Amino acid sequence: MAEIAGLPMSTPARVRVGIMMMVGCSLIFASLDSLAKVMGQHYPVLQIVWFRYTFHVVGMLVVFLPMMGKRMFRAGNMRWQVGRGLILVVCTCLSFTGLRLMPLAEFTAISFVTPLIVTLLASRFLGEKVSALRWGAVALGFAGVLVIIRPGSGIFGWPAMIPLVMSCVYASFQVLTRKNAGTDDPITTMFFSGLAGAILATITLPFNWKMPEPMHWPILILMGLMGGGGHLLLMLCFRRAPASVLAPFSYAQLAFATLIGVLFLNHIPDRWSIIGMGVIACAGLYAVAIQAWESRARGRRNRPGDEADVPMTD
Repeated sequence: MAEIAGLPMSTPARVRVGIMMMVGCSLIFASLDSLAKVMGQHYPVLQIVWFRYTFHVVGMLVVFLPMMGKRMFRAGNMRWQVGRGLILVVCTCLSFTGLRLMPLAEFTAISFVTPLIVTLLASRFLGEKVSALRWGAVALGFAGVLVIIRPGSGIFGWPAMIPLVMSCVYASFQVLTRKNAGTDDPITTMFFSGLAGAILATITLPFNWKMPEPMHWPILILMGLMGGGGHLLLMLCFRRAPASVLAPFSYAQLAFATLIGVLFLNHIPDRWSIIGMGVIACAGLYAVAIQAWESRARGRRNRPGDEADVPMTD
């Protein structure tokens, strides 16, 4: 638990470990999305969401309850914990619905505009000053989305709006998290986020249940464990390296999603989709570089645990 509590994080070895963890997170979340896409062809979205959050909670109880005891359930602001969890489950529902209707790579690329939307919301609700350079990154990112969607082309149609809506909701989630950062232990926050999702999905389960085939039970359970484990690994990344160092490596998720789509889902993005993905990735990396430059100019360092600029939602 010493790592979770946070230790000095400036040594090169810790940074390297943080980077490797971020690449691992990218692979986990891309794999989780691919499984959600495949299972979405067989089962209702809310049933898949139930497995995602129920086994997230079960996994956390098995791992952390013996270590933390009752301290795991001590939340200083329960209203915030519940609200945060409900927003996150809405994001997951949108994510799994969008993955059901869109190719994995294109969906992942559009969802990577989340940090750019965070910039917009932080300016409005957190009073953060946003430079002209960062506004340029936002405009570039949305230009990339338009290249992928190609409005009027009829290629993706209305389903392409789902990852955009999800990005807006998840950006709100991140702004809320940033505003209330440090109020509770991160493990407690992760637990209650999963619990809120599990309870909400359980309420809908009688209306959405379809008995899984025997071969699908391990996959559905694994999705919950991957979701919880991925978020834990993501949290530990930021205990070892600054967000500005880690954020570029989060774009490995886009590469993994494209590769999984090609190898296992028989989808090869067309030329314009690849160009749009590249534009979005460049916009994100540009925004990260600007943020790092502005932080150095002010003589400030990124805070450990600041996940606001990493667009992983599952």
